[in-house]
Amino acid sequence: MRYFLYTLVLCTVLLCSCSDTDDDPVMVDTATDFPDFSFFNFSSDTELLQYQFTAFDQMGSFLDIAALEAISPSIQRVEIAGDVAGLYSGNMVWLKNVRTGSLSSGMNFFEESDTEFRSWTINSEQEVFSGYNDSNALDNLRLRVISLNSGVVSDIQIGSLSQNSIPAYRNGRLAFYENQTAVSGGQQATLVVVNTDAVEVLNLDVLAGVHIFGLVFGDANDFYTFLSDNTYIRYDATTFTQLETGPSSFNRFLDGSEQIVDGKLYFTFMQSEPAVVPDFPAMYDIASQETTFVEITPALSALASENGWVDLQRTTFNYVASQDAWLIGYRYLDAVGNEVGGVAKFSVDGDLQINLEVEHFPWNLVVLE
Repeated sequence: MRYFLYTLVLCTVLLCSCSDTDDDPVMVDTATDFPDFSFFNFSSDTELLQYQFTAFDQMGSFLDIAALEAISPSIQRVEIAGDVAGLYSGNMVWLKNVRTGSLSSGMNFFEESDTEFRSWTINSEQEVFSGYNDSNALDNLRLRVISLNSGVVSDIQIGSLSQNSIPAYRNGRLAFYENQTAVSGGQQATLVVVNTDAVEVLNLDVLAGVHIFGLVFGDANDFYTFLSDNTYIRYDATTFTQLETGPSSFNRFLDGSEQIVDGKLYFTFMQSEPAVVPDFPAMYDIASQETTFVEITPALSALASENGWVDLQRTTFNYVASQDAWLIGYRYLDAVGNEVGGVAKFSVDGDLQINLEVEHFPWNLVVLE
C-alpha cells in the first residue's frame, strides 16, 4: 500500500474562535464556514448537554436535554443513523432527531435472559435492531426489530451465526458479517443483508476462502466488502447482487461508521497499541489503491501550545461530503484544569480551515448535510 503524507503550512492557517453562547456569536470566514452539526457531552452525572450549531448564522448553543426531555445523563454509547442519534443507557434507548428535535424512547428494549444472549444493538432513524442468540451454543442468530414509533416488535431468524462484526445500517438495509472457519479448516465469511422495511432477510452470501475486513455503504445505493485475499466486492444495496469485484490493498478493520463517496473510502486510521501518534483521518482510493493520510497533529499541537492547553485528545472524526472536509472534535485541560474542547475543520489536504472552541467538549458529532 502506498501512503501519502500531507504537510501543514501553519502560517497560512486562519484561526477563529469565540464563545459559544447566543449573546456572543461564533464569527467565521464565509469561505471556510461550518455546516449544521450537533454533538453531545456526557461528562456530567446530572446533565446531558446537546450542542446545536446552525450554518445560517454560524452560531451554536447548549441545552441540557436530560432536564428538558427526561433523557438519562448516564449515556453509555451513541449510534448515529442519518440525522438521528441513538442514545443508549443500560436497557433504555432514546432516538433523538437533531434536525427536527423529535424524540422517541424505548424502555426494556432488550432483556438478557438464560435463553437469549445479545450480540449487538444499533438503530435506524425509527427502529432498534438487536442481534441475539437463543442457543447456549451461540449458533442460532436471530434479529429483533422494535419500532419506537409504532411499538411493533418483529423477530426473524438469521441462521447459524455466533459472534458477529459491528453491523452497518443505511436507508432500509442492515448489513453484517461473520468471519468463520470452514469445515475444511480454511477461511470463510458469511455476509447477511436485511430489508428492515419489510423486516426480512434479503439474502446470505457465503464467501469461501476469505475473511472480511469491513463493509461500507457508498453513495450510489451500494455497499462494499473488503476481503483478506486483497480484493473487494461491490453490491447493490437494494437487491444484494454483486455489481463488481476488483483488487484491493485495504486491510484495516472498520467499525461501521465509515462512508464511500465518489469511489473513495473515508475512515479513521486507528493506531495499534501502544501508539505514540494519535489516530487521524485517512482516505483510500478504491481505483488507485492509494491511501492518503490527513496530517492534523501539527496544527492541533500548535493550537494547544499557543493557548496553554494540556492533554489534548481527539474525540471524534467526521468527513463532510458536501464540503469535502473533516470535522475533528477534541478535548483538553485549560490553564485552571477544566476539561473543555472544540471542533476543528480541516481540508482533505490537511489545512486547518477554522476552529471553534466550546465550553463542553464533543463526544460524537452529527453533521446535517
